[in-house]
Amino acid sequence: MPTTPDAAFLRILPSTDPDTLCLALVGDLDHETGDDVLDEIREALRGCDGVRGLRLDCREVATADSAGLAVLLQLHRDAHEAGLGFRLDRTGPRLERLLRITGTYEYLTGASPAHLPADPEPAIETGDSGT
Repeated sequence: MPTTPDAAFLRILPSTDPDTLCLALVGDLDHETGDDVLDEIREALRGCDGVRGLRLDCREVATADSAGLAVLLQLHRDAHEAGLGFRLDRTGPRLERLLRITGTYEYLTGASPAHLPADPEPAIETGDSGT
């Protein structure tokens, strides 16, 4: 786990899984702070050998805009490219609304969409035209 002090937009949280880095995002996640947040999270990950997952606790995110959403999507891509799991936790009503409006809630939180069946059955082609 990282030994560096918490950064301006992050707090390191204890994790029940030693292979997962848990960070709390603090404050605004917007066009003014997005690049700094991205840099701080990337720096925290660089200091963590053997980490296989990244979880971001978002309960203290005050506001988020499209630039903040772009940061979260970039972090998801970075994690995927590095072979890391990624998940947002405790998104709070404002961030959750942004994620739902943009269709990224399930993608970033790992939640199953409530309106879709869990395992849709594929259509089976029989090759018989029925005539």
